[in-house]
Amino acid sequence: MSKIILCADDSVTMQKVAEITFKGTDFTYVGARSADEALEKARAQRPALVLADAVMQGKTGYDLCAAIKADAKLAGVPVIVLCGNSQAYDAGRGASVGADGTLSKPWDTQVMLEKVTEFLEKATAGGVAKP
Repeated sequence: MSKIILCADDSVTMQKVAEITFKGTDFTYVGARSADEALEKARAQRPALVLADAVMQGKTGYDLCAAIKADAKLAGVPVIVLCGNSQAYDAGRGASVGADGTLSKPWDTQVMLEKVTEFLEKATAGGVAKP
């Protein structure tokens, strides 16, 4: 199984936080600054899990999730929508695009690693969400 964690977030700060979070772990961190860049990288590298910022310029994390779930080669990749203080998670929209869950940012490193492992185990055992 791939150990690549793809994080789509247009914030340079959050990209650095994500990189630091996964440094020194069994995961390989790959960053993307837009939904389009993330989708391109996902198609090229087939990550184990995608972290998608709910609020990005242009296409959002929800849009990225919908595109991943609509791609037959990527539909099995769990997508976690990241939400910050400025906007709460939209459960209805998340369900409609097939999001596998949500996490808050900024995050505690240990909590993030535990949650990522939990989402990966859940996906392995029972599959991923579908829109």
